[in-house]
Amino acid sequence: MASAMAWGKEDWEQARWEAKALIGQTEQDPTWRLGTLFDCMFWPTLLFGYVYYWSFGSWRYYSWKAALTCGPLLGLVVCLWMTSVARLFFKHNMPARGRLANAACLWLGLLGGWYGGDQNFGHNMVSFFTYQDSVSYVDIDPAVAKGQSYMDAGQVYFKEGTSVSKDDMVAFRSHTTFCAAPIVGQPLRNQKGALEVEMEGDVVIPRSGTVDFWAVGTDCCDQSTREFTCGQASNARARSGMRMIREDFRPYYLLAVQEWTARMCPTSGEDNTAAGLAKAAPLICLPARHPLFFTWVEDPVEEVNNFYIKAIGYAY
Repeated sequence: MASAMAWGKEDWEQARWEAKALIGQTEQDPTWRLGTLFDCMFWPTLLFGYVYYWSFGSWRYYSWKAALTCGPLLGLVVCLWMTSVARLFFKHNMPARGRLANAACLWLGLLGGWYGGDQNFGHNMVSFFTYQDSVSYVDIDPAVAKGQSYMDAGQVYFKEGTSVSKDDMVAFRSHTTFCAAPIVGQPLRNQKGALEVEMEGDVVIPRSGTVDFWAVGTDCCDQSTREFTCGQASNARARSGMRMIREDFRPYYLLAVQEWTARMCPTSGEDNTAAGLAKAAPLICLPARHPLFFTWVEDPVEEVNNFYIKAIGYAY
């Protein structure tokens, strides 16, 4: 009686676990049970799909905090709970193989769902929702319009006769080749005779006073051959643009446009005063005061819908 009374609560708890372990040893099966296999396949797959849904859908775009809480964080709680259960069984010599395997599969489902959903969101759904929320403009004449009036543009349908001036393309190299070519409603080069060109200059400034609309792309042009194949520049029916929304590319396209304007308005001579530069410069310089960058396409609506179709295709 005295020895029994000397036992503490922890001793009785340990004895209970040891008794369960002894009983469980008679029930252990060296082969995987059907229920264990089901748990390792069904629940991790369900968790993968659940986390994937919250990581790439509209919730992620419009309310990322709710998406993070209901998706990956809730999945993390489930994985931590299952891991703690498996650890407890293993620590007390209880049959834990199935629970350890289930915990490992749940972790794989959580990480796979989060990574896959995040990649799908970044490559497709961000573009889809951004273009859906942006403003569309129709019948824009780049020879008259100014970029500052269309800073919120997402999709632009240009006036008939608008084209990409491939001969005036420019390339800026920084590991990747960033290509840009002006979108014009009239030729930028003086189409008159040699005498008029000598008197008036080689270029014709548009009525807007600026060249603000640009077709852009990466690794799709050749400076030496003046080849420009970005977007659908080779499609004669294309005369629309989808706004370039990658903020990490924007500085490089700006540098390309600055290089273009410097090339179109060169100065020479040793007189660096304002009068000297004005004398050395051509008669007319083409500025780009508020450049906007677009992917040249035939049908922006179809291109936007393709982002959604690809996202759903990757998800299922």
